[in-house]
Amino acid sequence: MQNKLIAEFIGTYFLYLLIALCVVPPGIGAFTPLAVGIGLTALVYSCGHISKAHFNPATTITYLCAGTHAPRAFLPFVLIIFTAASLAAWTVHALQPQALIEVQALEIDWLKVIIAEALFTFALMWVILNVAIAKGTAGNQFYGISIGAIVTAGAYAVGPISFAAFNPAVTLALCINGFIPWSAFPVYCLVQALAAASAGYVFRSMRITNPSEYPAKI
Repeated sequence: MQNKLIAEFIGTYFLYLLIALCVVPPGIGAFTPLAVGIGLTALVYSCGHISKAHFNPATTITYLCAGTHAPRAFLPFVLIIFTAASLAAWTVHALQPQALIEVQALEIDWLKVIIAEALFTFALMWVILNVAIAKGTAGNQFYGISIGAIVTAGAYAVGPISFAAFNPAVTLALCINGFIPWSAFPVYCLVQALAAASAGYVFRSMRITNPSEYPAKI
């Protein structure tokens, strides 16, 4: 368990650091989703064999609901992921304090934000489950690319609408750095958690029809 938690801390920490430092003024503009997707791909490959590379409490939720993650590991994973994202946010404060002063929080259109975060959190979880967990794709070498690609595509699709968080820990860090208003935090987390649970239960229902196609709990 210790090695898994270390891997989750490192992966989550650098994931948010990449996101924030690419976005914080002056940023890299339209290349941000691509940079984040490439960085996430590398981090997934580096940690996937150790901890399944959650880097996201929503992923832990979807694994739990899919029946592929031991319940006793749920809380330690979630706590370490939130801790890593928070520390990454404070690292951004240390590296770019003046630039963060220029940050303007996202203007929230609640209906659009809820729809965007629900749809693309579900899509991300669905991809993760089917490339990293499903026995039908076991041993593949494209799982990291697939996960990085869906995050990149989702960021391009709904980044201007919801900041393309798809991740409660990233949402917390975005609030700490002022990219998203604190008032939006509980709504984001609820939507992301429900979308993740939905993806897990859909995956699990398909597993029930032919359980031999899926692995035992990790």
